[in-house]
Amino acid sequence: MYAVVLTFAVAVWSAGLAAGSAGPPPFINYAATARYVVHNNDWGSLASISTHPPFKGKPFTNVFSVSDGPVGNGTGVLYFFVSPLDVTVQDLAVNPNASLSMSEVESGYCTSEKWDAEDPRCAKIVLSGKIVTVPQNETDFAKTALFSRHPIMAEWAKIQTHKFYFAKMEIENVFVLDFFGGGNIVSPEDYYNANI
Repeated sequence: MYAVVLTFAVAVWSAGLAAGSAGPPPFINYAATARYVVHNNDWGSLASISTHPPFKGKPFTNVFSVSDGPVGNGTGVLYFFVSPLDVTVQDLAVNPNASLSMSEVESGYCTSEKWDAEDPRCAKIVLSGKIVTVPQNETDFAKTALFSRHPIMAEWAKIQTHKFYFAKMEIENVFVLDFFGGGNIVSPEDYYNANI
């Protein structure tokens, strides 16, 4: 039965390509799907281990604006513009391990297909790794990546008391759920090498 569903889904996807429709990569290409979702999202939910009561020692999620590059020039590297005043950034100073969840729903594709955000066909990506400060030789690209997609950040940079700085995730694991039957693990190497 699964083979029949898979064959049908690939046939439908191929027909869409033949008709010239734009959309995500086929669900069997997990690395490209992850890159597609990352590049087509401007934000994600970042989970850290809290250092603040009453959540201390427990997972805590917070919304962060992100960018992997200017539109059309995605690198897969997740950049953040953060302030040490943020409670999650304070958590990361103690334990830099974090997970970032993103959904294909933001691209509008799932809505066009009438899929709910929880529908397995509406791709969900979880990237985990360490959040680190962007090295000096990479800050120009991080700034272009973020400010081109989040222009308000240029104003944040002027608030000296908040001491905003560029950070990125050193990705260690990628989890992709984009169809029925369970999720898939993508290696960082395959993720970065994927073409979108």
